[in-house]
Amino acid sequence: MNRYTLGKIVKFFFHWHYDIQVTGEEVLRNGATHLVLPNHSAYIDPLILFSEEWWLPIRPLVDELFMRNKFYGHILRKADAIEVPDLNKSAMSREEGSAAAGQLTRIVLDSLAAGKEICFYPSGHVKTIDKEVIGNRRLAYEVCRELPENVRVVLCRMRGLETSRWSKLKRKEHKWRRTVHLHFEDHTDDVRTWAQTLTRREFNEQLEQWYNDEMMK
Repeated sequence: MNRYTLGKIVKFFFHWHYDIQVTGEEVLRNGATHLVLPNHSAYIDPLILFSEEWWLPIRPLVDELFMRNKFYGHILRKADAIEVPDLNKSAMSREEGSAAAGQLTRIVLDSLAAGKEICFYPSGHVKTIDKEVIGNRRLAYEVCRELPENVRVVLCRMRGLETSRWSKLKRKEHKWRRTVHLHFEDHTDDVRTWAQTLTRREFNEQLEQWYNDEMMK
């Protein structure tokens, strides 16, 4: 079974449980190479994004823990996922962590330059409070500082899973039919400017502001 067939099957089952509404998808249909940067509200975000955009050969960055899971690992390998090492594990020295982070940045940039569609979460984790917090994470900033000319940067804002069983927020609302919104916008020019003129923390704050926009709640 190839990734496209798998994506359509997963989408079919998700639509039993979720009313998934997608806006702005046309920015992914322009024939360019895309770097997709979504917010991360719940554990199931990546599967919903993958299933809705099954036609786009997105190559996701995935934590090594999920890649080693027999079930998730099988699906992720179908999507040609890039394994992300745990840079915080105690066995890794600071120098080793920095080298691994640099290598990951290089893999992403080389993949984009080769025309591969890439998707990763700037925050690097599912949010634990109502706001998306990226903090001082470096990957999005470093990649956007050296972004290849052929790449368009698309931000994705997902809403509707914050109170689901898949989220890490304490409050839960058990609903059989839940509405989920995915909204895409091309912010290539903005992101290029931010990466060249702002500090890493200021760059991340710009992303946080977009993800946390009250208009999309």
